[in-house]
Amino acid sequence: MKLTGAPKLVVWGEKVRKDRLRVWQETSPEIFRAIEAMVALETTADWWIAHKDKGLDAVCKELLGGNLQRPAPGQRKRK
Repeated sequence: MKLTGAPKLVVWGEKVRKDRLRVWQETSPEIFRAIEAMVALETTADWWIAHKDKGLDAVCKELLGGNLQRPAPGQRKRK
């Protein structure tokens, strides 16, 4: 999907997006697959540039409204 914004920012944002998607996918493939559709909705160059140094955990928390919750060790449900 094409990014929106000032022409120079779009060029930069597309480079950042390509890099971040690669890094996030390599770092945590399972988590990335879970949020890939949400990240794809981010179409402004400004958003990608603002998140150029953010890890997948930080992006997940932001996209989920700060509600990223993982079970504490020992609190996971067992079958």
